[in-house]
Amino acid sequence: MRHEYTKKEYEQILSMDLTESAVIRKKMQGAYKKIRAQEKSGKNMRRGRGMRRLIAGMSAVAAALVLSVTVCVANPALAAKLPLIGNIFQTVGADSGFAGNFEENAVRLVTPEEVQEDGTVVSPYVQTDNGITFTISECSYESMAMYLAVSLESEEGFSEEMRTFARYGSYEKVDESQMYVDYSTLYMSTTSTADFSASGKGIYEGDPAVGTSSPYYITGKFIDDHTFAGIIRVDLMYLGILDETGGWNMLDNEELPEEFAYMLHVTDLYADPEKEHLSGNWDFSLDVKLNRDQTTQKEMNDTNEEGIGIGTVTKTAYEVYADLTLPEGKNQEDYIVAICDAEGKPLESQAEYAEIYSTYGRDTSKLYVYVVDYITYMDECKGNNYHNLPEKAVYQTEVVF
Repeated sequence: MRHEYTKKEYEQILSMDLTESAVIRKKMQGAYKKIRAQEKSGKNMRRGRGMRRLIAGMSAVAAALVLSVTVCVANPALAAKLPLIGNIFQTVGADSGFAGNFEENAVRLVTPEEVQEDGTVVSPYVQTDNGITFTISECSYESMAMYLAVSLESEEGFSEEMRTFARYGSYEKVDESQMYVDYSTLYMSTTSTADFSASGKGIYEGDPAVGTSSPYYITGKFIDDHTFAGIIRVDLMYLGILDETGGWNMLDNEELPEEFAYMLHVTDLYADPEKEHLSGNWDFSLDVKLNRDQTTQKEMNDTNEEGIGIGTVTKTAYEVYADLTLPEGKNQEDYIVAICDAEGKPLESQAEYAEIYSTYGRDTSKLYVYVVDYITYMDECKGNNYHNLPEKAVYQTEVVF
């Protein structure tokens, strides 16, 4: 199937350092020979403005010619790779468990210039092991989370079993219209490090083996049998640092330094933990520069008579979080913080933490925040019963941004 390049993709190609070739030279010589021949004949042409229009037009043709020849002849592998390189956020779109126009604030890590003539990519963000090429091509560094645009390419191809389970959660295909999610999920075994030592705040070690969290899944879609494109969300809300005594000190999100180094080590990929695993070693190091431009905080610091309420409400370009306040002796696990948009409709969870909500496509100029007893929420307020929230909440407030 022919790929229709977007304007953005054409601009990316045209900004490349083009490879000289005999084919390009021959085609360009032919184009300019045609210009000279028409200039000599003078047929149907006026001097001056008319000539400039012709040359401008032929220059456009020549540019398009260089474009097509460069993609298809000088670097044939780029024609297949280009639609994905630098455009995973845009390509995956709604086919991910995370919602947002991530491409608007994306930092490009892999560029078309790094694609070699033989199709290989020389970049620290492209790692190949055991027949699997793991690429992180774009990142969006927001204040509450980092979003990583990922592609996985399998030389042998992903098995039909893996693709089916990743999409349906079983090996039996179901009616797509009956599914709640419209994306596939692959899981990972990872460890990670967030190095804040340059700012004097220590190092966060993410390792499930010792009880600290590290990214463990990618949501997206299979582009074809050999390629999966998706997004990894790296949470920045629940990071802590071990002190010299072995104590665990949680870092408040506001305390995160603007810049730090982040390392991600992936050793396993799978859809079903009981079945096929793709093992390897893929190591990435990112120089993070947080984007707080679209982060807004509202200090509520309000509670009911029992001391239950909301402290701070934080909204970024993609999500919102309300910090629950409880009196001593109460447990956060016993409550749910639900948030509705300006129309009173509930926002959808954005991450593995249910109370971080997506703002994508919603009017969040005003938010309604409800604190509900967990059992009451599950029995009477969840899903289509959200209209019961005002009545059942033990605490509620409005937040205007």
